[in-house]
Amino acid sequence: MEQWKKQLRKIPRSNQIRVFAALSFIFARNFETLDRLQLKGNENIFRVRVGNYRIIYHDDGDVITLKAIPKRDENTYKDF
Repeated sequence: MEQWKKQLRKIPRSNQIRVFAALSFIFARNFETLDRLQLKGNENIFRVRVGNYRIIYHDDGDVITLKAIPKRDENTYKDF
């Protein structure tokens, strides 16, 4: 099972709703309302901030691939 699916199941229900809303904007490529930032040193990897959670994804222009949905801590961006 993909890492982001396990992480999503651990998020409290109230935050899951916000994460799903952000995911719908990401996949619709409607980034204006999102707190979106390109990760330094990574050309096509972005993060979207949703409260204490981060949606990390790869966007090559055609396909968006979710990488992780971790809770923000000192190790959040270590693997990216």
